[in-house]
Amino acid sequence: MGCLHFFSPPRAYSYTPLPDNRTIRVLTLYGGNSKDPLRGQLEPVAVDAAGDYEPLSYVWGDDRLTHEIFLPTARLKLTASLYHALRRLRPRVGFRRVWVDQVCIDQRNEEERSQQVQFMNLIYRNGTHVQVWLGLDEQGSAKEAFAFVRRLARILVRDKKDNALTTINSLSEQPAEYWVPLKHITALPWFRRGWIVQEIGTRSAATLLWGEEEIMWDILHDVCEELAEYHHMRTKLKVATSEIKYLYRRFVEPETPSRHDNRFSFIYELHRAGHMNVTDPRDRVFAMLGHYSIRKGHNDKLKELEADYKKPVEEVYVDVAKRALIGDTESLITLAAVQHNTLSSPVEPSQKRQAKLPSWVPDWRARHGHIMSEPTTPHCASGLKKPELRISASAPEVLSINGMKIDSIENCSEPLEKGAFHERKSDEEKNTRPAVETLWTEICGYTNGFHLGDNYAGGEESSFFAYAQTMSNGCMAIYWQNHATERYSAVPIETWLAHAAAYLARTVDSTIISPELCGLAEKGDAQKWSRAATGASTHRRFARTSRGYYVMGPQVMEKGDIICVLFGGKMPFCLRPCLGSQYYLLVGECYIHGFMNGESVDMPEGGEFCESVFEVV
Repeated sequence: MGCLHFFSPPRAYSYTPLPDNRTIRVLTLYGGNSKDPLRGQLEPVAVDAAGDYEPLSYVWGDDRLTHEIFLPTARLKLTASLYHALRRLRPRVGFRRVWVDQVCIDQRNEEERSQQVQFMNLIYRNGTHVQVWLGLDEQGSAKEAFAFVRRLARILVRDKKDNALTTINSLSEQPAEYWVPLKHITALPWFRRGWIVQEIGTRSAATLLWGEEEIMWDILHDVCEELAEYHHMRTKLKVATSEIKYLYRRFVEPETPSRHDNRFSFIYELHRAGHMNVTDPRDRVFAMLGHYSIRKGHNDKLKELEADYKKPVEEVYVDVAKRALIGDTESLITLAAVQHNTLSSPVEPSQKRQAKLPSWVPDWRARHGHIMSEPTTPHCASGLKKPELRISASAPEVLSINGMKIDSIENCSEPLEKGAFHERKSDEEKNTRPAVETLWTEICGYTNGFHLGDNYAGGEESSFFAYAQTMSNGCMAIYWQNHATERYSAVPIETWLAHAAAYLARTVDSTIISPELCGLAEKGDAQKWSRAATGASTHRRFARTSRGYYVMGPQVMEKGDIICVLFGGKMPFCLRPCLGSQYYLLVGECYIHGFMNGESVDMPEGGEFCESVFEVV
């Protein structure tokens, strides 16, 4: 009883400041039975010489401190979620060394929090085994759910070589009820917690604990990776496996060149993590600071970025944007990450936007869809031109950037919903037509059906080809799926046309499709074009410019906005002139057919397009 009394002190624990900025704390969790209180001891250790320990990943949940752990000289308050996690981890006898943020970091000390955040990824990378607490199994679902995953693993992974197609066809025919156990797992809050991207995204082995049940992280991931390839089956059955695939080894540098090279862009990674949940919006940046895109990247300005919880969120976001723009001599992906919910046109922007972010700074609290200017995309709107931009100390809210104006928006659609390009026929009773037909008629102005006879913007290309490419971002999703080993420019136009024609044949009345397109449709894949168009158009607007060019642009784009090629950009950009001033607002990135491969900047001097300096606020 004397030992128990020793671990039941009456006073609250008070943290001793860490001796230097290379020290962390590790919790030694002492053994006990189910009725014993939690007991442990905190010790400071060098971050590079911490010995064996297991990092814990979990969801804080309710942040009220309703439980406690007894340390040798004081008691430390805990949230209910952590209390139950530590009880699950506690051995019956002996001890277990763990690292957990709520206990090992003085959460009330902003300076310590800022400093310790720098080590987060290192802590999880160096751990012997990551333990993931998914929560209490209050509904009794864990045993069945984990058994279901193991059964799928045997079906999908082990039998993959012999009868993969047969297996998938069989699974796709299963009713929605069949997938409920997997849905129970993917619906758990842990899978959308912002910090777990770096906690689970290392090479360290990990175990998922749900109540009294457990499963290896690799088993769940392997199943989800197999299912993620079957987009339409997942969509139909609403099985959220792609988000689990996203988490796997996200902080591990790819070993071979691939589309995953996108991850070498810190801005791309910030945007890609937009679906994750954080309590503090500054953590959208701070939770990613250990990513290799910073550690091994070429942007020295970003390498100097540090977590600082004393800064307001707007200051944090502006700091990241400036560092990313000034330190990146290759790309304008920072501007491509801008996705506004609303955008006004102030007369005096420098005075009226003081409380908000400049329009050229991404607000990582809002995200509508993917970035079309992916680092690995073959699009190259500005050709070989490098970024030419300046941010002066006297006017830090103004981004001066060089580029060329192409045209202005003349006619613009409403924002397109995610399902706009699903395969469905016209509904005569409801007087509705598929989006592909409505936009062709109302924005492009063609009322005589689909054919290849009309030329695009006075050039030699077919208007329908330009339309189909604009809708699908140049069929980029199909390119990555089927032609990634080829040069994009080497893929025949007929290949892209065939997929678009196949989609037409599945969605509009055959009497308004030309025989030539009907013939091409037999060689295409309607589902592939549907997926490409859905990815490119969701929450974006389709527009026609005054000269007849087709544009897929941001959801806040409107008539009167101008389309520009900004030097260094993979995609063109949409800008909005500010009334009564020389300034512009950045509306966002866009696709404009005919200007995706440096056409505007490669023209001879004195050609149709002239270089300008745009002052964006």
